[in-house]
Amino acid sequence: MSNTNGDDKMIQRNSNKNKSCYTTRTPIESMASLEAEQKKRIERYIDAFKSLSEKDPEGFEKIAPELLRRSVWNWRGADPYFSERLTMWLDKECLWTPFNEIIPKTKDMAIYSYDVMAPTHEHLGPAHKELFSRLAEKFEGDYNRWDAAIRDQFIVLGMLALAGKEGEKQGRMIYNLGISEGENGLIQGSNAIRAAKIAISRMAKPMKIFNAAKGSGDERVHSFSDSNTADYVARYVLSLDASALLPQTVLRNRYN
Repeated sequence: MSNTNGDDKMIQRNSNKNKSCYTTRTPIESMASLEAEQKKRIERYIDAFKSLSEKDPEGFEKIAPELLRRSVWNWRGADPYFSERLTMWLDKECLWTPFNEIIPKTKDMAIYSYDVMAPTHEHLGPAHKELFSRLAEKFEGDYNRWDAAIRDQFIVLGMLALAGKEGEKQGRMIYNLGISEGENGLIQGSNAIRAAKIAISRMAKPMKIFNAAKGSGDERVHSFSDSNTADYVARYVLSLDASALLPQTVLRNRYN
């Protein structure tokens, strides 16, 4: 008598042994699993760097800039603007500006040129017409021959106008005024900013041009009181040759 049924059962048992006890994942499930694993791995890396920075702060301070540069290169490639921006941040600006604030909003790596026209008087109200007449009088002539006070006023006015109502941090303004670092530099820089704002505010009367500053030290924030006025003044300062006095990174942040 044939033992066919027995052979069939044996083949079935062997076949079952070869089958995985796990269900096969769909491509979507596999992708979700990989993303979850990547997220967990990054969290662990961040925790590791935090622990390292606490255990060996001096060593971590030495290796962190190079890690940042390599990561930026991997992300942005050859981006001269952001490379310069990162160098400035690593040099000093990291003390008052979080890294996420300097990250470009786009992946565009092109070098822009800015051709900005000053606001035309026919589109301005009486108060703004008067303001721009006074600005033209104050910032006339070759900017290379301006004295230090006028240069400070132009840089402060330009940086605050470009920042708009969000405002600009005092540390960055002091840095771009070319004032020395340290506690004495902070005092000297804050006094220079205050003097420049007072001179501009007097010139702009009766228009209130600046908000009261908030915060302290390098983190103290200065800002325009009106976003429309800030935009008009930004266009005005960028239309002048003296815009060369303004930090290029600030221009980039506005248009990037």
